[in-house]
Amino acid sequence: MRLGLPLILLAVVAAAVVIAEAWFPSLAVWAIEQQRAFQNEIARAVYALRAAEPGALVALMSAAAAYGFVHAVGPGHGKYLIGGVGLGSRVSSGRLVGIGMASSLAQAAWAIVLVYGGLWLLRVSAQQLTAITEDILAPISYLAIGAIGALLLWRGTSGLSRAVQQRDTHVHSHSHDHGHGHGHAESSCGCPAHRLDPAQIAGLTSFREVLALILSVAVRPCTGAVLLLIIAWQLDLLLAGAVAVVAMGLGTGALVSLVAVSSVTLRGFAQVTARNTGIATMTAPCLQLIAGGLIIWLCVSFLRLQGFGGFA
Repeated sequence: MRLGLPLILLAVVAAAVVIAEAWFPSLAVWAIEQQRAFQNEIARAVYALRAAEPGALVALMSAAAAYGFVHAVGPGHGKYLIGGVGLGSRVSSGRLVGIGMASSLAQAAWAIVLVYGGLWLLRVSAQQLTAITEDILAPISYLAIGAIGALLLWRGTSGLSRAVQQRDTHVHSHSHDHGHGHGHAESSCGCPAHRLDPAQIAGLTSFREVLALILSVAVRPCTGAVLLLIIAWQLDLLLAGAVAVVAMGLGTGALVSLVAVSSVTLRGFAQVTARNTGIATMTAPCLQLIAGGLIIWLCVSFLRLQGFGGFA
């Protein structure tokens, strides 16, 4: 088992990477096409609002929410982080949905503060704001998300080591006790209960960890939100622009919430399967290793696309 499980784990990670490599480009192209369509709708709604046409605000919010949803299908927006955390930690789907929605709304709020504050207080240009978002904040966000992936890897490695050690201890004590004819009432197999403390594998064990998740996503505002807010500023539609960006955040949060529920469901399926095959204590650490590895791989991929530093 000590050799077989790591080999299975490596095979699963390799398969996931191959699938992601093949699936990612086509999905990204689809997302870009949909974004362009909704960007046109947003532009029409903004100018209709400027002309005081009836229903323009509703049209703007609807187009912004739809844009946020399809934009979240592409790179970024923390869905990979939320999905990885759902897969690799013992967090409920409801709580993870709340974290995902909070991160999307925090991202929208940060976009409003950055654009309106930058244009009003710092007197920066639209080009400078876009450059700050893409060249500075995006890499910071990817690195922060990658750090959380590294934390999952560390927890998974530690948890797997403990699980293997407990299994070895149990096998040794099991054979020793059987040789001496001793019985134990603590478990149905006649041996002391052998499972990891849930606190060791839970993840998200403090408010600080939850806040780190939210901030690692929110630090990089959506480019579409930045552009919308710049246009709203130029047309003196500040409140409408802010409301539309919040709607965009809700659309993004809807997609992230779907990812959250899916990842928790997948984790539950894996745990049930593991219990049926007798490797339950190793399930959580292995899931953390898979989630952490995929998060780091995705972050490195995004940094390479960004042309950032040594990842170019």
